[in-house]
Amino acid sequence: MEMFQKEPVLSRSTAFVQALSLLLIIVLSLLFIYLFAIILAIPFWGKDVLSLLSGTEQDFSNPETISLLKYIQTTSQFALFIFPPILFAYLVHRRVFDYLKLNIRFTLPQLVLSVLLIYTSLPFLSWLGSINQQVVLPEFLAGIENWMKATEESAAQQIIAFLNVKTLGAILFNIIMIAVIPGIGEELLFRGVLIRLFGRWFGNIHIAVIVSSILFSALHMQFYGFLPRFALGLILGYTFIWTSSLWIPIILHFLNNATILIVFYVNKTSDVVEPNIESFGTSENLSVILASSIFSFGLLYLIYRHKKTAKIRA
Repeated sequence: MEMFQKEPVLSRSTAFVQALSLLLIIVLSLLFIYLFAIILAIPFWGKDVLSLLSGTEQDFSNPETISLLKYIQTTSQFALFIFPPILFAYLVHRRVFDYLKLNIRFTLPQLVLSVLLIYTSLPFLSWLGSINQQVVLPEFLAGIENWMKATEESAAQQIIAFLNVKTLGAILFNIIMIAVIPGIGEELLFRGVLIRLFGRWFGNIHIAVIVSSILFSALHMQFYGFLPRFALGLILGYTFIWTSSLWIPIILHFLNNATILIVFYVNKTSDVVEPNIESFGTSENLSVILASSIFSFGLLYLIYRHKKTAKIRA
């Protein structure tokens, strides 16, 4: 009886059952934490919280609406990306840090190569984004295409409104909301849990990385940025697999988001009226794009070789 109590609930479950359990945890977490967040918001934003959050009445020029949206986004990220993978890891393994590979130390060469990779890949990822922007759906899907464009435009307006701050405290909060929390939370879910889960399910680590990268990109709900985010997911996935440490993709994800934010604020203080946060690292020079892709694959190979060499030496 004592052994039964100590054994994690999901430790002997199939990958399919574990996947369903993770999905249930995410749904319940979003539901309860979101409702709790709404209740806590009422004393600060009044009883019109739901009307302020509704898509038809959102006013991005209203500071109260922006502060409420930031609050909801931050709590939602905890509900979706941080609490579920931690609880899931506990139900599967008990030792959460071990399961999520947060206890694995990375080497300095792994970190240096990975950081170089995330910056070297920017022109290639931006080129994928330009390809993505040219996608045109068939005429019978025009309604879906219009909805996708409207969603993209609304998301762009919201992020610009989020970043339209001047005080150091507000800038630091944006870095926490857009770089720190997603860098930790999204890696806990997509790399720490889903790659391992899909690896068991499909019996192939490459399929696991690909499927987790598809979900990583799709969950952002930015259809015309699907390809670059999918490629970024592959980079984060393989650096995780080949370094065996979740800290590497966490650092890379943070650096990617934080760098874009910093460049945005630097440009905002210059002559650029409305800097585009998606334009960082872009290049129309085919030689630069080709070099970016070649160096990116080369750095990935070096990360892979470093891992293989480390295994041989061990």
